[in-house]
Amino acid sequence: MGDDVVITTYDQARFKLDADVRRCWAFKGSQPVVYKNGSKKAVNVGGAYTSTKEFHFYKMKYQTKEEVLWNIKLLRMKHPNMLFLLDKASWNKNKTVIGYLERNKIHYMFYPTGASDMNAVEECWKQTRENVTANKSHNSEKELLRGLESYWSKNPFKHNMLNYLSP
Repeated sequence: MGDDVVITTYDQARFKLDADVRRCWAFKGSQPVVYKNGSKKAVNVGGAYTSTKEFHFYKMKYQTKEEVLWNIKLLRMKHPNMLFLLDKASWNKNKTVIGYLERNKIHYMFYPTGASDMNAVEECWKQTRENVTANKSHNSEKELLRGLESYWSKNPFKHNMLNYLSP
């Protein structure tokens, strides 16, 4: 691998329309109120964070190997020479996805089982949840997706991926 290699971490997330209830501030002596709509609907997203501090996201209908493969193909167009890091989810680690990576000579590695803290995309998901879905319900998938896209376009992530890859 040469100096032009872009390290790309990849993961999927599911953002629910219903509020992601967390601790919140309230006036002393008062009870915080968080509206929950009870919806089970969600938006699935595939996301990648690169060593060049770029965040790419793709709406997914479901978290399936076909959707993951499509995400990888789109990423490859943006970063033809990449080292691809992903977790061992069944939709990532299968003959279809691995076959594509190997046929197209894309270097790849899987994170160790249970090591989600090594994946820099997890930090992107954490910040997104804190700022978009924490204690806030959304009325539709379209509204939630608009909120996610707005947040990601206005708030570029700046964390150093290499800090996540070394203990």
